[in-house]
Amino acid sequence: MKYFYFFLHRGIYFFAAMCLVSTSSEAQNVLFKNNKDTSGVNADSLAFSKVTSTRRDTLGYFPNNELFLKRSASGAISSVDIGEVKKLPYTSIDQMLIGRVTGVDVRIPSAEPGKRNSVFVRGTSSLLLSNRDLFYAQPTYVVDGVPLIMEHAFAYDIQRFDFNRMGTETNLLGFLDINDIESIEVLKDFAASAKYGPNAANGIINITTKAPRVGQMRVSVNAYAGVALKPAVDAVNGRYESDFRLPFYQKYADETQWRNFPRYLADSSQARYYGPANWDDLFLRNAFTEGIQAAVSGGTPYANFRFSIGQSSQQGVYDKTGIKRYDVNFGINIQPVRNLIFTTDISVANQNRKRNEFIRDRAGDEDYLFNYDAPLSPNKAYLQQYYTALENTINRNKNNSARIIANAKYSFLSHFTWNTRFAIDYGQNFRDFFVPTALGEGNSYVSNYDGLNRRMILDNSLQFAKTFPGKHHVEITLGQYGQWDKWRYDYGRAYKGSSDYVKIYQPGTDQQKEGRFGNFRLMFNTKDFTQSRLASFYTNIGYNFNEKYFVSLYVRRDGSSYLDADNRWLISPTLSASWKVHKEDFLKESSWLSNLNVRASWGRVGRLLMDEMYTGGPVYNVDAGWNGVPNMSTYNGFPVINAAYTTGYVVPGTSWPVVEQLNGGIDIGLFHDRLRASLDVYAKTDRNLVLKVPTLEEEGYTGIVKNGMDIRNYGYELSIDADVVKGKKFQWTTGINIYTNQNKLMALPDGITDLVINNRRFLVGKPVDRYWLLLNEGIYNSDDEVPVNPKTGRKMTYQGVTLKKGDPKWTDLNRDFDINDKDRVMKGRLSPAATGGFTNTFHYGAWDVNILLNYSFGRKVINQALADRFDFANREAIDDPKAIKEISWWSKVEGDYSKIPQYNPWSAVYAYQPNQTLFLEDGSFVKLRALTVAYNMQTEWMKRSGVEHLRIYATGNNLLTWTKYKGGDPEAVSYFGYDEGYYNWAAPRTFTLGFNFQF
Repeated sequence: MKYFYFFLHRGIYFFAAMCLVSTSSEAQNVLFKNNKDTSGVNADSLAFSKVTSTRRDTLGYFPNNELFLKRSASGAISSVDIGEVKKLPYTSIDQMLIGRVTGVDVRIPSAEPGKRNSVFVRGTSSLLLSNRDLFYAQPTYVVDGVPLIMEHAFAYDIQRFDFNRMGTETNLLGFLDINDIESIEVLKDFAASAKYGPNAANGIINITTKAPRVGQMRVSVNAYAGVALKPAVDAVNGRYESDFRLPFYQKYADETQWRNFPRYLADSSQARYYGPANWDDLFLRNAFTEGIQAAVSGGTPYANFRFSIGQSSQQGVYDKTGIKRYDVNFGINIQPVRNLIFTTDISVANQNRKRNEFIRDRAGDEDYLFNYDAPLSPNKAYLQQYYTALENTINRNKNNSARIIANAKYSFLSHFTWNTRFAIDYGQNFRDFFVPTALGEGNSYVSNYDGLNRRMILDNSLQFAKTFPGKHHVEITLGQYGQWDKWRYDYGRAYKGSSDYVKIYQPGTDQQKEGRFGNFRLMFNTKDFTQSRLASFYTNIGYNFNEKYFVSLYVRRDGSSYLDADNRWLISPTLSASWKVHKEDFLKESSWLSNLNVRASWGRVGRLLMDEMYTGGPVYNVDAGWNGVPNMSTYNGFPVINAAYTTGYVVPGTSWPVVEQLNGGIDIGLFHDRLRASLDVYAKTDRNLVLKVPTLEEEGYTGIVKNGMDIRNYGYELSIDADVVKGKKFQWTTGINIYTNQNKLMALPDGITDLVINNRRFLVGKPVDRYWLLLNEGIYNSDDEVPVNPKTGRKMTYQGVTLKKGDPKWTDLNRDFDINDKDRVMKGRLSPAATGGFTNTFHYGAWDVNILLNYSFGRKVINQALADRFDFANREAIDDPKAIKEISWWSKVEGDYSKIPQYNPWSAVYAYQPNQTLFLEDGSFVKLRALTVAYNMQTEWMKRSGVEHLRIYATGNNLLTWTKYKGGDPEAVSYFGYDEGYYNWAAPRTFTLGFNFQF
């Protein structure tokens, strides 16, 4: 395979070079012969030319239906400025949305290249309690009308730790090359997205790729290269850590605790821990990024094509991480006979990811906790031994993607159009992982993961469209939609191999005789698959009068294979209307009002369930594990089948969860559209959601799975753009957008009003994104300061443990002289209260300057990294991942140390637990996200040579951050609002130089 990638990489550059030198005017004339002039082409051919240039606007689920196209007058839609985005070294779609569109909350816990991120459109639709829940809250990404299939959460079923999903954990959106994208839009209400049915429950990110063009062959080449700067860290050694701990020992430690002082800190003469703190020389680097893409497109009005090939590579500044992508795309349009048009798109891509080397992640992968007595050395002279051992590991992460879209459109009887679309979205991901004995306490480890995601789609529709006398326009569409999804994985792991030189099976090598895993003594194999079927029938009735008043009714009937026969089908209606007020006679002569559009919509769609267990009530599986050792599939070496106690008791008769959304909006254009504004107000309610309600362990099951939870998200979105200056030489355009979202828990199953899950509390009528915290008031400096209950004469307690000198002074809200969960308050916000962006674009002659700032206000962050640093006594060498000290542990944790009281770290009350207001901080920020300077070359040579476009640009990314947060980057926190320090990598400053060339 390495030779394949070598030749593909070189082939991209060769293709780009040939495109630059081989397309002379004479060659184009030979290629197209008499097709240069289309003046003699018949009307049908000219119509085809127009269709193919914008075919993905017109050949979607509703061909030529302006009421339900992405440009719908009634829909809430935000667009990304593709021209500016392509100048930045982004590797996935979600990064391109930040600060550029409203209604979107993008969370990036780590800047590790290629790692999966999360996007939420108009709030979260479920309780975010674990990484599994994130999969059910993501929007659907639609490429050229086809909803893509993403990875499934079911791999978590066999994982003990909730760190990363098993497999490559790669962001699959990185398959798309920004230079192949024509537009990116966020469809937020059902007037814009109901045509995608249950796929639209979490919102739609609609991506349209570049289509073939009609005319002489045109070639474009886009390339860039850049560097991400090595971040600065405050590296420390054993001296710093010892000095940090000694005051606590001197104040609180007894003889036993002094004897247990960590051995790696006890001897200040040893260079391993007290030598130079220069581990960052091995862990951090200036990282390079580069990419090139070339495309060629052209053809006659009867047949045209577009072909592109691209490659990109991004190194990470941390831990030698990185990702490489190769992609090839081909599209062709053919009109074999009059009124019949065929379009076909084929896209394939490959991603290879170099992952981090976290000890925590390795422990989670191996399901094995190491001896944590001694951490890695902060001295690179000793640390190099560890990195040498890492070079003997294998951690290959490969993702392959293929997408095929075929569309046939036939128009007949003047007003009827038949459209058929068939699509396949196919993805495979492979991970080979090997750890030698030097890193496994004498035991080598190997695992292999082979995963598959596959979706097939068949969509047929018949449309009638006609404009009647009196300027009445009617469109009626009838359609059928089928979606077949499958997820599968094969996973094997083995321990205690006989040799570090026998790693992964390599066909055709000497290792083949050892078998796939070599001679390993303990082997475990797991495989699973789940598949779903969605069958739908839909109709759309659209009416508009004189392009002024628009009304549309869309009704859909969906059936899901994940529900039983009695609950399988759901009817979902959507009603939308809009009024183009500026077209009224009394405003036609207005010199200041160029656009005024008022719109409203209400709709309901079903939410697809993601597991097969809902079809028949309580389920059985091979789970024979117990608390702490889940998912054991055998007993004494024999396969077993058992009640799914850890999954939970599934109540029979699970029915469709639904999403109802009401949206009102207004679009305004003033002074010939020099000032443009759009305001949307929405309320989105998820009803009948499925929830696992915790139950007593004595009942066997971990919970009861049933319908009955309702969550409402509501807020507003405002965007304003203005052409401040529109001179001949100088132009200045500015824009600002803001998005707010509130949420409320409306109902819980069985009328429950108060529920506690995973240290989170949920109250009906209250928001679901709040922390559950103890209130800090200081410290008890003596035993005499601890309050005494006058009724019992006993001192105040924490969950029954008497408080003493050095313990936190927590507020006793219910005045029962016992601090417990009843004294916790719901406080802070995991999601921002307001987020958005501020852009300015300047044009002067051939120069362009673009500035993007994005902001997030009202979000609170738990500085868990600071809490963990002070909680050293409870985290030292315990048999738990909490005891893991990554190499970046040897750095000073950012935070305001002066505000942290000197509690007794050995106290039984868990003094430095993160879930208290002591560690709750304001995570608001403003970032200078991007600054770009571009020069558009315009010379006589270019005109003579047929060069249409040549732009050279330089851009800086993540340049400045303004925040009150005293920890690390307030954006780089976990999905659940916790700053985990060295597991949350901040995005580095990046500088890029590139060009766009077309002729």
